[in-house]
Amino acid sequence: MNSAPTNKDYHVVARFFYHVRHYLLNADAKAVFLVDWILSSLITLIACDYCRFLYRGSWLVPNLPYVSAIDMVITALVFWRVGVYKTMIRFTTMRDLLKLMYAIFLSCFLTCVAYFSVWIDYYRVHFACLLLNFLMTSLVLVGYRIACIGGRKWLESSKSNVSVSSLKATSRKRVVLAGKLDACVQKVQLLRILKNDEFEVVGLLSSEPKTDRRKINGIPVRFVQQEFDVDEAMAFFQASTIVFVGKENFLGKKKLADICLEKGLQLLVSHDMLSSFHEFSGFSVGEVQIEDLLSRQEIAIDEELISQGIKDMVVMITGAAGSIGSELVRQICRFAPRKIVLLDHAETPLWLIRQEIERTFPGVPLATSITNVSHRRQLDICMRQYRPDLIFHAAAYKHVPLMEENPCTAVVNNVKGTMHAASLAVKYKAKRFVMVSTDKAVNPTSVMGATKRLAEIFVQSLNEAMQKEEEELPTVFITTRFGNVLGSAGSVIPLFKEQIKRGGPVTVTHPEIIRYFMTIPEACRLILQANAMGSGGDVFVFDMGKQVKIMDLAKKMIRLSGLSPMKDIPIKITGLRPGEKLYEELLTGYEGTRETAHQRIRIFQTQKYDLTNLKQKMDSLVFQAEANNLEETVRLMKQLIPEYKSNNSPYQLYDSVETTLPLFQ
Repeated sequence: MNSAPTNKDYHVVARFFYHVRHYLLNADAKAVFLVDWILSSLITLIACDYCRFLYRGSWLVPNLPYVSAIDMVITALVFWRVGVYKTMIRFTTMRDLLKLMYAIFLSCFLTCVAYFSVWIDYYRVHFACLLLNFLMTSLVLVGYRIACIGGRKWLESSKSNVSVSSLKATSRKRVVLAGKLDACVQKVQLLRILKNDEFEVVGLLSSEPKTDRRKINGIPVRFVQQEFDVDEAMAFFQASTIVFVGKENFLGKKKLADICLEKGLQLLVSHDMLSSFHEFSGFSVGEVQIEDLLSRQEIAIDEELISQGIKDMVVMITGAAGSIGSELVRQICRFAPRKIVLLDHAETPLWLIRQEIERTFPGVPLATSITNVSHRRQLDICMRQYRPDLIFHAAAYKHVPLMEENPCTAVVNNVKGTMHAASLAVKYKAKRFVMVSTDKAVNPTSVMGATKRLAEIFVQSLNEAMQKEEEELPTVFITTRFGNVLGSAGSVIPLFKEQIKRGGPVTVTHPEIIRYFMTIPEACRLILQANAMGSGGDVFVFDMGKQVKIMDLAKKMIRLSGLSPMKDIPIKITGLRPGEKLYEELLTGYEGTRETAHQRIRIFQTQKYDLTNLKQKMDSLVFQAEANNLEETVRLMKQLIPEYKSNNSPYQLYDSVETTLPLFQ
């Protein structure tokens, strides 16, 4: 890597032209007008003198003051009237150059007419002067603009191994752009047009073989196909930072970003052009986020279908202050509900999401209710007041270790809360009820997973019972299942970020543990899509892609921070937590599957339960939980869910309990 150059590294002529160019590129309107006026007037005198010499006339010398005065007045008036000075030179376009040439021709023509009126005997001189003056003035005024905009490479030739732009900024970061070539070229042009003292683009990485070892706008391009191509390219460019312009998979199934991380290169991602213009940097960048490296396909949704199920409806979101609930609120507001009701028992987070929605969607009527779903009386009052047409039930306790320590609280909130919300939805004739569940409800090994499975069973059973009693369902019940969401309160991502910030260690419970991951926005998009598609009693399971190894996730996050795993930041294996699985499942062995119109959503038909019998047993479970009878609470859960087998938990003692509760029809 070359050391930063200083002024002494450059030829004196290069230094002079660099500073002149830099001044002209950023000169104000008055300065541009003055430069154009003076140059044009001088060129007119030169043209007149040459034509006088050519035709052997003697009129110029005795009349020089008058010739100069006429030309300067006419040129000033024309240039000022046409407004050629108003465009900053750094933003000059072809239209501006044509406008400038029009002003030059008009000025030369009027000057020629004025000379002809005063000195009619020298008409041949004046006509020749008109042509020569126009050509010379155009060449100079247009030429110096083009030279200022595109003359950087010529200046750099005075010292080929360093950049002349470093005369002003000696600490510019050498970066390589990776992405679609069109997008990369646009970024390079922005960087050159807009003043930027932070980055210098020294190369482009391409996935097109025909571009290898070519140059685009003077910048060398390297084609990358194999892993070693990255080393070779970065060594050639003498850069340690790659800026991704858009997302593109360069090396088949393995992302270029993964390879660059393994080689210790810094990764940045460039924002869109509007952001760049707004910041006047031409190269607005941010850090690559771990979400960008999980190889997830973009999820497409049918917005028209979703809008039909939300527009002009009163929508209630329980758990509206949580990670999923708050994102649901943001996305639902886009579809113009008649009113949106935010329900949560956490005061401060609820206030924050309310402020955000009032600021972002001022036209959406908004109501907030500080209510705990496990308090039926409070919930009943809220439902009676707002009469929601559509309910998204996202309120739940989700932290596996905490719920393992507090099973009674988990039952009261997750099971009793869902029973209240679902039954009141029927009472107040809500059209649809969408329950947000989790993959931990499948073959549960934790208290949290078991409570969510019980909530699923109740919702499905309620829907089944209504189907038998009425031809047309007053309330359609839908359940959605998905895995971990990146960035949520219970995700490992915030934990890892905090641990890396503290200098480690990063804690991983098991070297082989794997999880499904999905971003919060895409999970919410699929929830809205499932709501629009559901016909009642369905369990929608989302395609989560491939499971991600948590150990690999931790290493990537450490490398994204510019550090080395195990060397700079240690990784500590802490052992599986109570109730934790090595891997998650999205369906049980006895569940059937059915495809939907959406390729990322499938429907699983589960066992049917008798609601009357089920409700009695669940009421008994809730009674024990509210009495804080821990042992009996866990026993009843295991009886209600035969597949619930505790893992790495003291509740494994109750796994041998016989299933004596006849729930199945």
